[in-house]
Amino acid sequence: MSLQEYYEESYRREQNRGAADLLREATAGAKGLYNFAIESKERFLPDVDWKGLRVLETGAGRGGVGLLLARLGARVTLVDFSPTALAQASEVYASEGLEVETVEGDVVHPDLTLPHRFEIIIDSHLLHCLTEDPDRASYYRLISDHLTASGIFVAESMVHRKSLSIPDGFMLDQRSVLWQLLGSWTPVRRILDSLALEEELNSSGFNIVYFYYYGQLGFVPHRSFLDLPTEILPAAVRLVVKNR
Repeated sequence: MSLQEYYEESYRREQNRGAADLLREATAGAKGLYNFAIESKERFLPDVDWKGLRVLETGAGRGGVGLLLARLGARVTLVDFSPTALAQASEVYASEGLEVETVEGDVVHPDLTLPHRFEIIIDSHLLHCLTEDPDRASYYRLISDHLTASGIFVAESMVHRKSLSIPDGFMLDQRSVLWQLLGSWTPVRRILDSLALEEELNSSGFNIVYFYYYGQLGFVPHRSFLDLPTEILPAAVRLVVKNR
């Protein structure tokens, strides 16, 4: 089973749930990234009002971060490879009387184009799901091509720490790729060292305006990691970049 098939099946299993349940789930895990997006906008785009500001959420799923920003007046576009997730997102936004633009597509496909340039592009915990170098390079090109001149790319990504623990059913290879046994071994996460991630962003032509390692934050890559203490989970980096 591919990772795309895995996620699509997960969304399909929940497609009969009501909009209220989907709404709660879409926003529950989005608050941390939402708050970081708010802080980043106020710091780097202080003179731009939320009303009418174009926001893109990549790897959006049901668009939880975008939904919170749409409540502030932002014009939100969601991109995801799951048609089921995007259909559920449309239902969730409509339940609040909010408009949303959805784009079904794979962000690593070189032919993917989006309908606008955006003042803010928010990575909805997608970057660490891209395990191959060519895919990550295509994603960075997509970001660069669709930022406005003053636009910012905001992301929170899992990174390696020295005391990382890997449960049964997973393995971490020498390229910092986390594999999961989904019938066969499937690459599911890229857990780079924070310095390697910083170098990758620089090499991709971005100007890093904020980059901070949050050792006290632990990422849970899968429910199998839920019982692990924070200090042996992947750590977090929060970052903001612009085009040079």
